[in-house]
Amino acid sequence: MSSNKSSPSENLGSSPSAQTPGTTPANGKSTSPNTDVELKSMRPDAPKPSIPLGEDIMQLARIGEISAMQNLFATKKLTANHRDEEGITPLHVGLSPFLSMRRIGFYVNQWAAINNQYAMCKFLLDSGADVNAKGGESVATPAMWAAQRCHYYIVNLLLSYGADPLLTDVQGYNILHLATIDGNAFLLVLLLHQEIPVDVVDQQGHTGLMWAAYKGYPACVDLFLRWGANANAVDEGGLTPLHWALVKGSLPSVLKLLEYGADRFAKTRDGKSPETVAQEMNTLRIWNRALAERGFEADGTQKPVPMGLASLVRNKSLMAKFFFLWPFLTVLVAIWMLSNLPILLGLPITLVTLFGMQYLAQQVANRGPSEFRILQKTPYLAGVFAASLFWVGFRWIFQVLPVFYSLTAWFYIMAMIGDPGYVPKISSRNQQREAVKQLFELWKFDEENFCVPCMSRKPLRSKHCRRCNRCVAKHDHHCPWIDNCVGANNLRHFVMYIVSLEIGIILFVQLTIGYITDLPPLKDAQCSVINDTLCDYVSRDAFTLVLNIWIILQLVWVTMLCAVQLVQISRNQTTFENMRGHSIDRSLPSSQAFASAMTAGTTSMDAAGLSAVGQGPNPALAHSHGNRRRGGCLSSWSALLGIDTFFVTAKDGLRDGRSLNPFSRGVTTNCRDFWCDPAPIFGKRESGAAMLGGEVVNYNEMYETPLRMHAGRSGDGYRSVAGEEPEQMV
Repeated sequence: MSSNKSSPSENLGSSPSAQTPGTTPANGKSTSPNTDVELKSMRPDAPKPSIPLGEDIMQLARIGEISAMQNLFATKKLTANHRDEEGITPLHVGLSPFLSMRRIGFYVNQWAAINNQYAMCKFLLDSGADVNAKGGESVATPAMWAAQRCHYYIVNLLLSYGADPLLTDVQGYNILHLATIDGNAFLLVLLLHQEIPVDVVDQQGHTGLMWAAYKGYPACVDLFLRWGANANAVDEGGLTPLHWALVKGSLPSVLKLLEYGADRFAKTRDGKSPETVAQEMNTLRIWNRALAERGFEADGTQKPVPMGLASLVRNKSLMAKFFFLWPFLTVLVAIWMLSNLPILLGLPITLVTLFGMQYLAQQVANRGPSEFRILQKTPYLAGVFAASLFWVGFRWIFQVLPVFYSLTAWFYIMAMIGDPGYVPKISSRNQQREAVKQLFELWKFDEENFCVPCMSRKPLRSKHCRRCNRCVAKHDHHCPWIDNCVGANNLRHFVMYIVSLEIGIILFVQLTIGYITDLPPLKDAQCSVINDTLCDYVSRDAFTLVLNIWIILQLVWVTMLCAVQLVQISRNQTTFENMRGHSIDRSLPSSQAFASAMTAGTTSMDAAGLSAVGQGPNPALAHSHGNRRRGGCLSSWSALLGIDTFFVTAKDGLRDGRSLNPFSRGVTTNCRDFWCDPAPIFGKRESGAAMLGGEVVNYNEMYETPLRMHAGRSGDGYRSVAGEEPEQMV
C-alpha cells in the first residue's frame, strides 16, 4: 500500500509562503494534496506460477470468501497472520473489496462487498490475525487502512479486538491524524472516545486540530476545540492552527478558532503573524471578514466601545434584552412621525430615522457578542413582533376593546420563552461512549441517528438547531420572530398564537374602523396629498390609523403562516419535513443502505445514491459544507416571512402523503391528535410528549418508526420496526 498524504510542513516548507505541490498558490486556488490510499499493484515484476483461487489467501480475503478461507486454514497450509513480501496480511486486504471495486468502476454488488468486508475481517480476527500488524509501503496497521477510507464500523471492530490507536505509520501519523485528513466527524467521535490525547502530534509536531484547519474541515475543527484541543499549539515551524486555517482560507474554521481564543498575533519562527500568512496565501479577505465578525479591527485589536460601555455591550444577557426592546422604541417613533408630520415631510424623515436606528443597532451588534453579529440572529425580530403586539394592545386597551389580544399575548409569550422540547443532553463522556457503542451495535452510527454537536443519540423527527445549539424533539423550525425553536413542546402554543393573531388582526381592523368613524371630525383639517374625505378620517386619530396599516401588512404573511401550519397539522408533518421533502423512515431500505454507505466510508449522500431521500447539506460531515444553497436578500426575506414554505405547501395541496410520511394517520386522526392533545394549554407539559394515532408518545425517546398494526376490530397498536444489520443484508 502506498500513501500520497502530504504533510502541511512538507507542502509549505518552513513557512506558509513556500509554493510547492499540494499548497495554496498566490492566486488563492487550492490544490490540496491527494490523501487517498491506493492499493499497490500486486503484479510481480516477473511472471510467477498462478495460484489456485482456493489457495490464494490474499484473493480470498479480498473477495470475502469466508468458507474457502476456513477450508484453507483447516488444511494448516496458511494462517491468518500470513504476510506477503511487503508485510501485508489478509486482514489488510480484507479491508479493500469495496475500494478495489470503486477503482475499476464496479458498483453492482457494492453492498455485498461492504458486508463481506466486515464479516471477513471479523473472521480473520477470530482466527487469530494480528490486529496491530504493520505492512505496505506506509508500514500501517489494518486500523490505519480502515481509517484512511472512513470505514469506521471496521475501525470500531478492530479497536474492540485490541487495536492500538497510538501506533504510527512510516510518516509518523497515528489513526487520529489519518481520520482527520479525511475529515469525517463521526470517525473522530469514535476515536476521541478511545482516550487518545486530543493534541497528539505527528513527526512535524502537527496536531489533529492543525490538520483539520489546514484541510478546511470546520466540523472537525469545532469537534476538536469542544474536546479541549489547544487552539494555540505550535508545530516545528511555530505555526498555530490559525495559521493553517488561513493557508486553506476556510472562513468557518478561522471563525471557530477565534471564538476559542486563538492568538491573533502569534508569530512563526520566521516572524510571520496570521495576517502575514493571509497576505501570502491570498486569503486576506477571509481574515478581515473573520476579524470583523468576531468584533476585531483589521489589525486584530478589539473594536473600541465608546463611553466605557464595553462591559455592557459584550454582556450577552444585556445585549439580548437590548435587541428585544430596541424595536419597541423604533416602532413607536416611526408611527408617531407618520401620524403627526405632514406626509411629504413625515415619510422621508421616518425612513431616515428608521435607517439610523437600524444602523445604530447594527453597530452595537458589531461590538457585542460574536453570535449577535447578524441582526437576524439576535432577538431583534422577536422584538419587532413584541413591539407591534405591545402598541396594538396599548391602543386597544385604552382606545378600543380587548378581545383576542390577551390570548395572542399569552400564546406568544409561551411560544417565545417556553422549552420547545430540547432533547436531553448526555453530560458524561462515559455515557457518550456507551451511546456510540450502542449505535455501532445497531449499525446506526450515522447523522440520522447521532448528533455530533450534542454528542448524543438523535430521536426520530428531531433536528439540531445551530441557533439554539440543541437538538429539538419533533423540530418544526427555528422562528426568528419568537427567537426560539418551534418543536414538540411549543408547537401548539405557536399555532394558537398565529391563529389568535390572525383573528385578532381582523377584529382589530374592524373595530378601529368603527372607532375612527364614531370619532368627531377635526375642524379645519387640511392634507396636502390625500383628498378631503380621507383627510378627515386620518386627522381623527392618525396614530391608530397608521398602526392599523402596519398590522394589515403583517396580516398577509400571518395568513400564509396559518395556512401552512394548518395543512401540516392535517398531515402530521413539520415544516422541516415539508421543506425537506418527507421524513425519513429508518426502517426503509434506503436508510439501511445509508448505514451501509457509511460503513464503506461514503461521506456524501449523493455518493451513496440517496440525494432523493434528504435534500440539503449534511452538517455532521465535513465534506458537505460546500453544498449550501446561497441566496440574496430576497431569498432571506422569503424564508423569514415563510413565503417559500407557503408555495411548497400550496404546490402539494392537501395530499396526505402517508406513503412517504410514516407518522400520518389520516387527516381526521392527525387533527384530533393535535387539537385534542391532553397536555395542558396553560400549564407545563411533559418534554417531548405528543399524541400519535390517539396514543401519547414521547419524541425524546422514540428511536424507531412506529408503524400501525391492524389487529382486526380490536384496535390499533404500535410496534417499532428495526432494520436488519447491514452484514446480514447480503
